[in-house]
Amino acid sequence: MTAGARRALAALVAALTTAAAAGSAGAAERVHTFDIPAQAASSALVQLCLQADCELAFTAPSGQAVRTRAVRGRMGWRTAVSRMLDGTGLGYRFVGERGVRIWSEPRAVSRPPPAAVAEVGELVVIGRLSDQIDEALAEKRAADVISDGLSAERIGDLPAANLAEALQRVPGVAIEREVGEGQFVSVRGLGPLFQSVTLNGAPVAFNENIRNSTQSGRQFRFRALSVDLLSGARLTKTSTPDLVDGGIGSNIDIRTAGGLDGDPFVSLRLGGETEPRTGELSGDLALAGRLVSDDGDLGLIAGLSQESRSVRYDRFQIMRYGETVIDGRRVATPNDVRTTVEQEARRRRSLFLGADWRVSPNLALDFDGLVSTFDNAIREDRLVFGLGERLAAPGAILRIENGVVTAAQIADGQIDNNTEFSDQSHVNLVASLGADLRLGAWRLIPRLSASSAHSVLEVPLERFSTQSPEGVAYVFDLGDAGDTRRAARLTTDFDLTDPTRLTLAQLGIRAVESQDEDVTAVLDAQRRLDFGGERARLSSLRLGLQVSDRSRDYQRRDRRAALAAPEAGVAGLYAGVAPVDVFADLVAARTGPWTTADFDRLREAFLLPGERTDVVFQPGDLVPTGADQQNGYAVQERVAAAYVRLDFDGAAAGRPLSGNLGLRLVATRTQVEGARLESHEGLAEVRAVSFEGDHQVLLPSLNLALDLDEASVLRFAASRSITRPSLADLRAATVPASVLVASIYERGAAAVADPSPGVIFKGVGGNPDLTPYLSTNLDLSYEVTRRRTSFSVAYFHKSIEDFIQTAEAPEVLTFETQAGPLVQAEVLMARPQNVGRATVDGVELGLHHRLGGGLGVWASATWTDSRLDGGGRLTGVSDWAWSVSPYLERGPFALNLSWSWRSSFRSEADLQGGGVADFIVAEAGYLDAQASLALSQQAELVVAGSNLTATRELAYDGSEDRLLQLGSVGRQFSLGLRLIW
Repeated sequence: MTAGARRALAALVAALTTAAAAGSAGAAERVHTFDIPAQAASSALVQLCLQADCELAFTAPSGQAVRTRAVRGRMGWRTAVSRMLDGTGLGYRFVGERGVRIWSEPRAVSRPPPAAVAEVGELVVIGRLSDQIDEALAEKRAADVISDGLSAERIGDLPAANLAEALQRVPGVAIEREVGEGQFVSVRGLGPLFQSVTLNGAPVAFNENIRNSTQSGRQFRFRALSVDLLSGARLTKTSTPDLVDGGIGSNIDIRTAGGLDGDPFVSLRLGGETEPRTGELSGDLALAGRLVSDDGDLGLIAGLSQESRSVRYDRFQIMRYGETVIDGRRVATPNDVRTTVEQEARRRRSLFLGADWRVSPNLALDFDGLVSTFDNAIREDRLVFGLGERLAAPGAILRIENGVVTAAQIADGQIDNNTEFSDQSHVNLVASLGADLRLGAWRLIPRLSASSAHSVLEVPLERFSTQSPEGVAYVFDLGDAGDTRRAARLTTDFDLTDPTRLTLAQLGIRAVESQDEDVTAVLDAQRRLDFGGERARLSSLRLGLQVSDRSRDYQRRDRRAALAAPEAGVAGLYAGVAPVDVFADLVAARTGPWTTADFDRLREAFLLPGERTDVVFQPGDLVPTGADQQNGYAVQERVAAAYVRLDFDGAAAGRPLSGNLGLRLVATRTQVEGARLESHEGLAEVRAVSFEGDHQVLLPSLNLALDLDEASVLRFAASRSITRPSLADLRAATVPASVLVASIYERGAAAVADPSPGVIFKGVGGNPDLTPYLSTNLDLSYEVTRRRTSFSVAYFHKSIEDFIQTAEAPEVLTFETQAGPLVQAEVLMARPQNVGRATVDGVELGLHHRLGGGLGVWASATWTDSRLDGGGRLTGVSDWAWSVSPYLERGPFALNLSWSWRSSFRSEADLQGGGVADFIVAEAGYLDAQASLALSQQAELVVAGSNLTATRELAYDGSEDRLLQLGSVGRQFSLGLRLIW
């Protein structure tokens, strides 16, 4: 820990100690850890008072079965009674220090029964934001770790296309967006790789990125999962031995509802969504319901949903910078300027089934099954204005600022007209079977889960490129795009709408398929203890085992298609034009729309010589070449873990103290399979590559909670945790730049001796010898939970050993050619390496304040300082991230606003053409809003808008003088009707 971090920690400790002293007046109620499921009132109350040593007087209602709410977590017994009886119709009064009297309230005949809003809230979004925040804060207060949570109601009170966009409003959380929609979650200064994502406590398989060469490995893709059938999420920021390992940043447990979590219900949501720029209206539907047997021992819950969304994303880009000698000095020159209009048609569908069966008082069974699909049909229309060496040609007029060409007039250029088509399909299957068995003093909880994530391009990535004649004139001017996020000019006199002026460059096709699977078995054994005295007592013991088997198979095929009738040319393949208003908010002075290709005509006109008569295929349809086998890989990972955990409570300085400590032993065995293309006596030889590795580690943890009074708690945590390397980083794959592979295949050795413009000798690959990240973590927090004002402040420190970064080194690779002879070339390959230590320090703040008159505000902020030994910042980490969400709730009307902002952060990507690029994503903020009107106790009308500020995104290479991208996704609006019976 650095001196600055130590000073910050010391200051925070002093502040929290002062707050602790100020809040230590008054007697404290003893805190217990409850885990009492919803059940008949008589048995639930007896169970509670047996555990809490309270005295019960209960007059049961005649001829009427009353079910209580579930009570789980750490709290005083009076709080537990209040939660258990909330909404049951039972009245209660506390008598003395240990007594409670409970009776049945008389039911008014003329009053209709209350709507089951609270019970169905786990699936259907009807409720008030302020109440849901209070519930989440109460759960945070009762937890035995530092954590935050979201219920389904809280997710739905503000526009959120998926769970990632809802989580961004939680303290410590920032998200990364892809084409305007939340995709990945970062927590406490660490990117998505460092978050362990589980579903109902069990690991899940991950969908892989299949749209380009950049792979996400273990990063959970939140876009693939609909929020309609979720009951919420719990984000745990400190470790316990029984928690599934892998998340140095956090564990994000996504929850579905259970069959016995509430009363029977049926709910329906109907809605529609539109983006003004596309002009299309997409429909949404969600239907869910629960059945509970008369005796309350069997419950079934099921739901299905479908949501569609049409999006247009405009991009103004410079793909890379090179260095060119102009007038005797070396300056940074953009290789090209390109404009892209991307149109996506997204569809998410989900089917969920859950069952709970209380077989006997000592045995309960549960089952969860989820099928979720995410389909995304993508079309990208692009113009590429060639620059690079053309900027040094006679007649070029340039403007150079800070050593960078930022404007130019080209007299002898060439424009590429490119179109990309693809259709992504992601399918997730999850099934989990669990039991809760009580054998004497022991409680055994076994669980078996299996999940699969299949990602495939149903329509492979088809990159169709044509070119204008040489000698085209055009002008580009970035102006002050770094400040205004709008370029000054991109114009040409060339007729962009005339396809007869274009000639074929290529049709490149990439088919990708990734299959991930995970099977996990967990056995958790718990026993309550009562060992010790008033000052210190062991309250429970937990022992457990986990065995997981995870695998990935990744296959890719790259081909170049040919015209079936070359003499026909390409003009007949064009049948449309780009939108008239394209780039209106990104480029001030611009040339109008351009002609665009038609996919159906393209599909009929091309073939794969010697392989297929069509151009739509999947990897399994083709015999792999040597290059294909180099691109593919398989990874199998087996994890075995055993843990022990002790919970304790007592007193410190006269205040209730509780906590847990334990140890987790984890062993990981990895096997990686791949291939390497080599030359043997002048002939191509594909050599199988296999790696095996194993790793063992002990992970201790300690969590302490000191209850300063009924409203405030001081927490401390210390632990070690691991994150395993990305599956993509572990791959035994060698992937040279696609433009290099294509150039050498066509031109042979001449492509190496005299490279074509734009061809780069770079590539990416994996490293099976990587070892896991290992982190030492310290956390300190102070939480206050009151009806009017609640807030939290937390400090976190992480020291991560064996941090992984990409390093470049030259390698001699073998390439196949169209003519036959093999060609070898030296390529600068980027591969991940364990490089040393990384350190993360930060402070996060959370606030909920009721202003009165139905007004309130919910806010969070996080400051993070991340650094690598030897200098540099961690990927995906913003120094600052914050969210402010004011709300108004009056009668049947509610209005919720949310402004989420994060500062700039470093990112990496394998850009088109190959090679890992390191760049900066600039700061960005998004304003969302939602208004709801309760039409009755069963119906609610909801209007929502997202990205109301029409935020434009910016990325640059080191400094804003070296612009890389401006992006605009536009506003989104939706209208919905929610019904509950």
